[in-house]
Amino acid sequence: MMNLVGHLFLEVDILTRSTVAICSTLVLSACASTEIFYVPPSEDLFAVQADFETPVVASIGDSADDPAIYVGTNGNGFIAGTDKQAGIYIYNLDGTERKFWPVGTVNNVDLRGGFIWNGREYVLLLAGDDDNNTLVPLFYHPESDQFARPDGGDIAITPSPYGLCLGRVGHDIHAGITTKAGVYYQYRIFEGAGDGQGKVEAELLRQFRVGTQIEGCVIDDRTGKLYIAEENGGLFVYGARPADGDARDEIARVGQNGLMTDLEGVTVYPQGDNGGYLLVSSQGNNTYGVFELPSHDFAGQFEIAEGGVDQTSKTDGIDVTPMATPQFPDGFLVVQDNQQDQATPEGREKQNFKIVDWRKIKAGLN
Repeated sequence: MMNLVGHLFLEVDILTRSTVAICSTLVLSACASTEIFYVPPSEDLFAVQADFETPVVASIGDSADDPAIYVGTNGNGFIAGTDKQAGIYIYNLDGTERKFWPVGTVNNVDLRGGFIWNGREYVLLLAGDDDNNTLVPLFYHPESDQFARPDGGDIAITPSPYGLCLGRVGHDIHAGITTKAGVYYQYRIFEGAGDGQGKVEAELLRQFRVGTQIEGCVIDDRTGKLYIAEENGGLFVYGARPADGDARDEIARVGQNGLMTDLEGVTVYPQGDNGGYLLVSSQGNNTYGVFELPSHDFAGQFEIAEGGVDQTSKTDGIDVTPMATPQFPDGFLVVQDNQQDQATPEGREKQNFKIVDWRKIKAGLN
């Protein structure tokens, strides 16, 4: 069959167990908007096991979504994770729960250090509330190991922030906002001048249309590159500066390298000035694609299998750090997991986050 139709995919839809379809790579994006087509993982697939997991978030059903990691030079740090029905969880580096901030229906969260607020330097956490069209700021002070919320409240923006990524562009921290409409917005985030309220503000610097629905994005501060996953299209690289416009290069399309719609979380494992790896969540077949930097060559694909804790499925957000901790000298990966072993009496989902030693992933890469 494959010899007759060339680059066509003929697979049973294992997610709905009701659809059999053929879709060429030329029209896969359009087809995927209405039906899901199974893409088998690449021949380079390997399995790793999670080292531990966080407690489940309190909300039931589709709730946990996106993590962000901070590890300081003194070894302290935390993992932030969103409950998109309720707020932001702060976990210790061993996965135990530290604090919950009931800040609303936040979908994605990211962070960057070196933000000056009220005359002190903080780590800025920013989350997007797509129900209220706001950006929700939270601050962490590494020296005191304490969190704070600004008195000035949340930041009103025009688009509905489906996805969010932070990056340092020049001397400023920028927020990339992705939307279900397929439009990317980029804001400069700064402290309001002289209002005495500790207000955080945002200035829109550019916007452009990517195509179809987008959520996952990451800015590589070192190289000035912006990576966006078009859920039913592919993985692309743009310039992170506002003057770079909408020019892009394709890294991989859905259907290539074992990637299956939806493409969700995107993150960078940096090494040196421009090396390391780019990771993307291939939600449809429960895998994670890895691409080498700076070449963007395909480096492998892995799944998180059962062992110690349960396997992962339908992952949304992901984040990775190269920073050493006592348990993980080369850093670690955090991924959202859709379905836990335990469930409610009605069978509804409970969701959490899994943590994986980076050394396990590196050992399996090409």
